[in-house]
Amino acid sequence: MDDGIRLPAIVCVILLLGAVYFAVAETAFASSSRARMKAAADRGEPGASQAMYILDHIDSAITSILIGTNLCHLFISSLVTVVVTRRWGISAVSVATIVTTLVVFFAGEMLPKSVAKKFPERLARACAGSLRAVMTVFYPLSSVLTKIGQAAANRTQGEPEVSVTEDELYDIIEDMTEEGSLDEEQGELISSALQFGDITVERVVTPRMDVVAIDVSMTGEEILEEIKAQNHSRLPVYEGDIDHVIGILQIRKFIKAWLKNGEATDVRGLLDEAFFIHQSTSLDELLSMLSKRRINMAVVTDNFGGTLGIVTVEDIVEEIVGEIWDEDDEVRETIVDLSDNACIVDADESVADVFDHLGYEDPEEHDELVDTRMGEWAYEMFDTIPKVGDSFSYHALRVTVSQMDHKRIMKLEVVRVPDSGEEAEQG
Repeated sequence: MDDGIRLPAIVCVILLLGAVYFAVAETAFASSSRARMKAAADRGEPGASQAMYILDHIDSAITSILIGTNLCHLFISSLVTVVVTRRWGISAVSVATIVTTLVVFFAGEMLPKSVAKKFPERLARACAGSLRAVMTVFYPLSSVLTKIGQAAANRTQGEPEVSVTEDELYDIIEDMTEEGSLDEEQGELISSALQFGDITVERVVTPRMDVVAIDVSMTGEEILEEIKAQNHSRLPVYEGDIDHVIGILQIRKFIKAWLKNGEATDVRGLLDEAFFIHQSTSLDELLSMLSKRRINMAVVTDNFGGTLGIVTVEDIVEEIVGEIWDEDDEVRETIVDLSDNACIVDADESVADVFDHLGYEDPEEHDELVDTRMGEWAYEMFDTIPKVGDSFSYHALRVTVSQMDHKRIMKLEVVRVPDSGEEAEQG
């Protein structure tokens, strides 16, 4: 290679590396989480404070990056054109332009941006100091271009800016839990509160088969016997069948009336109005409704208007803080470990909680499984109504029916078996 080509080639390589640098910086800062970067700056990680400065002046930074990128591309094209014209003539310029465009696109744009998108915070911290120097050099031009851009943007109405997204909040909570700033219970509590608005009533409903209810046609003695057998403070009352709930009976009110009037007690006159909500209602909406009406219980209806079950304020609160026990509750474990990789679970336990308990990550990432109960999931996996001993496989899990009550699944055994990858790793 003679000197007439060597020097321009070296300059083109340097300019291409400059284009790579600007592509990496642009993608890294565009993809970085401001919240995670601030946490890194608070911990004193190298480059994090410089990166925060750039994120605080992101418009000026992007303008400087675009100026640098365009200058690199422009000079590369100009040098290639001059060299090719002198050596091979004007007829070779078209081919040289196409080749240069492809090289700059793949080596100077696509590849570095793909890498930067995988490690945004790390590369942003690495580029922060040098990029701030570039911003200083290009400040006169970038400030003018930035003001022009802001003036154009102010003339158009955009969506409100979100400072921190929900995914970023989850990442912050996870990072703080791993670092010890939050203990595991606090992290789970905050995560549950964030998810609260996305959870619907059907996730916490007590299904109709488990609902203790009173038939309005029952005698006072029969109602009293039913009350003695339960530890509830209020019970729904129906007429004909559970799909026709006519009111809610407060046990304390009934007992007072019974002691006063005996068999002459009129149950209908003691009922509070029943509050009905659809199964798709979110928990935060329902909690607001119950609070406004100063009631504790709602009857949940399905898509056909029938009774799906009931939900109480305690059920809603337990979704955030976990199980609440009082002296009348029968303490029982919903997940019982058989070994490190096997457990017996109640059919009412959620699939997501069982996966978490076993440390199993769903390879298919089915979002609908988050709110699905184990019993419902099992029925979906079987072609017919199962019996004790029937089982199905789901990737590295083996689920077996261990207890039935007539046609209802009560308990399931879940075993995590090593898949081929895990077996190879263990071997």
